Amino acid sequence: MLFKNLARLGLLLGLVLFVSCSEDGDDVNNPDNGSEGNPTAVYITDSPVDQANVEAVFITVSEVKINGKAVEGFNKTTLEISSLTNGRTELLGNLNLKSGTTSDIVLVLSETDASGNAPGNYVRTSGGAKQELAAATEINLKDQVEIVESAQNEVVLDFDLRKSIKQEGDKYSFVSKGQLENSVRAVNTLKTGTVKGNADNASEAGSKTVVAYAYKKGTFSGSESNANGEGVRFSNAVSSSVVSKSGGEFEIHFLEEGDYEMHFASYSDDDQDGKLEFSGMVDASTASSLDLSGFAVEANSTVNLQISFAGFLGL
Repeated sequence: MLFKNLARLGLLLGLVLFVSCSEDGDDVNNPDNGSEGNPTAVYITDSPVDQANVEAVFITVSEVKINGKAVEGFNKTTLEISSLTNGRTELLGNLNLKSGTTSDIVLVLSETDASGNAPGNYVRTSGGAKQELAAATEINLKDQVEIVESAQNEVVLDFDLRKSIKQEGDKYSFVSKGQLENSVRAVNTLKTGTVKGNADNASEAGSKTVVAYAYKKGTFSGSESNANGEGVRFSNAVSSSVVSKSGGEFEIHFLEEGDYEMHFASYSDDDQDGKLEFSGMVDASTASSLDLSGFAVEANSTVNLQISFAGFLGL
């Protein structure tokens, strides 16, 4: 009897030790607690601002954190964010993340630039003057990104300046913190595609600027052309691109796979005050089988749109 009890006790202790070792092993392999995990590079890009008097926009990033972990190899950096358009990106750093959906992404802006001089975030106007946009601020992104197991993940932070900056008279500033957090999105490039288009009669726009807006299918309404409380129009667009006046080209990168619709709006600076004013929606059509009111974007692919502006500007 004593032998049997000792045998049972030994078996029980063995099971406890096995479970304990298994749990310790999980902790060691958890990428949030060690160096192992899925390698993830973090980049930043931009959808540009189009104001006539804006020569460039700079931001200074002091820290980027995903799931509470700061990216590795990152130093405080001042970026000409307005130059990172049409799929161009800037590498911020790398980190290892466990597979699954991220819990939080934080982008921290500094009140001083990489050299320690103020301002850290500013607009440079066509006259060369700097206008401060904001002091230090922490942007908590609304998006959650899927990290893919056993893959080289690339997380892109898309800083949409069309939604981020407002102009009042001759002064520029960031929108409110809440609106700013809705103006920066995060995606994994493994899950994104691109839309490229060409408008065959864009030159008919004359002095007007035409912007192409990509919306998730079913999310656009006529009220989108109205400015919200921050003065931002088309605030629910996923991303946007200026249509080239000379060749009619436009590109929208890093769109998460899914169904989209395209809308076009025109702007002009008729009073020559350096501020583009909304002129109206543009009636666009395509001769291809793709429908501008609903088409699919797939990961690692490009949708090509050949369009015409019918009854240009509809004004």
